[in-house]
Amino acid sequence: MAEQVSTNGAPMLRVEGLKRQFGGLMAVNGVSLSVAPGERRAIIGPNGAGKTTLFNLISGELHPSAGRVYLGGEDVTALPNFERARRGLARTFQRNNLFLGLTVRENVRLAVQARRKVASRLWTPVDHLREVGAEADAVLAELGLAEQAHTPVRNLSYGEQRQVEIAIALATRPRVLLLDEPTAGMSPAETTAMTHLVAALPRDMTLLIIEHDMDVVFALADRITVLHYGEVLAEGAPQEVSGDPRVAEVYMGLESA
Repeated sequence: MAEQVSTNGAPMLRVEGLKRQFGGLMAVNGVSLSVAPGERRAIIGPNGAGKTTLFNLISGELHPSAGRVYLGGEDVTALPNFERARRGLARTFQRNNLFLGLTVRENVRLAVQARRKVASRLWTPVDHLREVGAEADAVLAELGLAEQAHTPVRNLSYGEQRQVEIAIALATRPRVLLLDEPTAGMSPAETTAMTHLVAALPRDMTLLIIEHDMDVVFALADRITVLHYGEVLAEGAPQEVSGDPRVAEVYMGLESA
C-alpha cells in the first residue's frame, strides 16, 4: 500500500457538486471530492461509472452542467484546459497522445518549451535552448528513459510510450497529475514497471489515478473514491473500501452478504 500522507490543511484539488449531462444521460451527478496536497487518490468504478467524464471536467476538456472545480484554492471552473495546465494541472489519457515521428527527447523537449513559453518567442537565446534540453534530459533520467532519448516514439513498446506520456506531463512541472488508466492494455511485466514508476514520482505531487487493476490501486492509493452511475458510492482508505459490501456488489461483481 502507498505511503500515507497527511490530509490536514487546504486541499490541492477540490470539486463541489459536479454534474455533466449528455442529453438524457447524467454522466456525473453531484460528485464532490477533496484531495490533499501530495495525496494519491484512486478513482475506481465499473465501466460507465463516469470516471473519465469526471477527469474531463477537472482538466477542462468538458465544462460542467453544474458545480465548481478548485485548484490550489482557486476557482478554475470557467478556465479552459490550457489555463488550468498553466496553473499546474497535467493529465495523461487512455490512448497515447504523442508525436510518434519524433524522438522521446523531442517529445519531452516540446513540453518543456511550452511551459517556458520558448516556442512563442521569435528570438530565443542559445543558453535558454540549452537549458530546455538539459531539463528534458533530467526528466528522462528521472524516469529511466535516458537510453531511449534518441529513439523515435513509434519504435517504442506500448508500455514505454505510456512512460513517455508521463515524462511529458512531468516536464510541465504539475502540482496535480491526472493519470487515466496508466496500465490499460499492458502486459504483466509492463504493468509492474508502470506501477513502480508511478510509485517513485515525487510525493509533493498530488495524483489522481483512474485504474481498473485493483493490485495497482492498492499499491499506489492513499485513498479511494468509488463511482457508480456518476455518483460517489464509497470513499476511504483502501482497507475501508475493500471491506465495503456495496463496493463488492457493484464493482467486484460479488453478491453482498
